[in-house]
Amino acid sequence: MSDNIRIYMNNPTAGGTNGTLVSSGTGSTPIESGYILAPGSDYTEGEWIKLALRCQSGYKTVEASGRHARVTIEDSTHVTKWQLAPDSAGSPGTPMSWGAHLDFASEIGATNTIFWARARVQAGEGAANDASVDIEVNAALAVA
Repeated sequence: MSDNIRIYMNNPTAGGTNGTLVSSGTGSTPIESGYILAPGSDYTEGEWIKLALRCQSGYKTVEASGRHARVTIEDSTHVTKWQLAPDSAGSPGTPMSWGAHLDFASEIGATNTIFWARARVQAGEGAANDASVDIEVNAALAVA
């Protein structure tokens, strides 16, 4: 992920510049799903987490391969335990399949572009703080 486009959390405002910067590789300010009680069978889904993409001042995304940005879940084992969704008027829109990427068709600049993420747990899982999953953003950038 480029240092010039970042992910923010803690209730960012669409079109704003607020939110807490998500850590990149350090684990100091990770995206956390909160406590999810493991079910007796199948899966239990956690609450949606409001997130934002935002470029550093002076940068913007440019279209490449039919998109301006792609957010992916990176992990070899738990990728299907996270789900992404676009924003739909302040709420999660139609979610992608579990573990699938989310593409952004519009330019992202120096203000928040909202998206959503959530986790799930599988029956029989014990309590865990799984730090193995990364949410990454890939985008072609240009000077604004």
